[in-house]
Amino acid sequence: MPVISLHGASVAVGTIYCIGKNYADHAEEMARLENTRPESHSKENLQANARPSVHAGAAAGEASEPMVFSKPASSLIYSGGRIEIPKLDGKKISEALHYETELVVAIGKTAEYISPAESLGVVSGYAVGLDMTLRDRQSAAKRSGHPWLVSKGFRTSAVVSNFVGAEQVKDPHQLTLTLHKNGARVQHGCTRDMIFKIDVLIAYLSAVFGLCAGDLIYTGTPAGVGPVHRGDTLEATLTQTIAAVSISNKVLDPALGNASANALPPDEHHEPLSTLTAFVA
Repeated sequence: MPVISLHGASVAVGTIYCIGKNYADHAEEMARLENTRPESHSKENLQANARPSVHAGAAAGEASEPMVFSKPASSLIYSGGRIEIPKLDGKKISEALHYETELVVAIGKTAEYISPAESLGVVSGYAVGLDMTLRDRQSAAKRSGHPWLVSKGFRTSAVVSNFVGAEQVKDPHQLTLTLHKNGARVQHGCTRDMIFKIDVLIAYLSAVFGLCAGDLIYTGTPAGVGPVHRGDTLEATLTQTIAAVSISNKVLDPALGNASANALPPDEHHEPLSTLTAFVA
């Protein structure tokens, strides 16, 4: 059973919740990728519809809700692990493996129908994670109206770093996410740009599903998602003024073009709390 370590204790991982299109810039890039109407995913429209009052008790249609999907606990791997596309009968089930860098929230206690004001009190820690996606399988599922589980929940699709205790994070909405692929920066964003903030997400999930100690929330990715090749190395970092966590993973499988790092902000100079690098032969 997958576990995470916090405050010297091991905690079994429960449900892994994931939030889709929680950054306007990523929603816009996905609209372009999917050839949908970009104006429906504009930053102004998305943020206008993401009312901060979304929580237990909101009537249907009263406010927009976060896009939620999940991964099985068996999809979780740790910093230094191998990311692989599954095979059936010796053949890979996808040819389009993409990365998405995200803040991961660990839940430390049972929570049901809590308010946004109470939500951060049930958080035990934060980490940086990779939501690996089989983009071709996801696109096909969207077109046919089928679930995304294969494209999002396959083995090794949820990568996570060591967790930092919640008490070490001054403000979870002032954290920087950065991803380097083979040494080149390909993603860079700040959690302040989330459409649905962490307190709202926790309140929503506590009402709809109920949360338990060991549940994880992948809170969405900023723009810059892209493909990886067999042999690529991914290094993700979460930083703040006084703390940071980092992960590094070797991609063993597939195969698409390079992501662009053009027009990304300069690196911020924060000393990581922990840095882990893996090299797989």
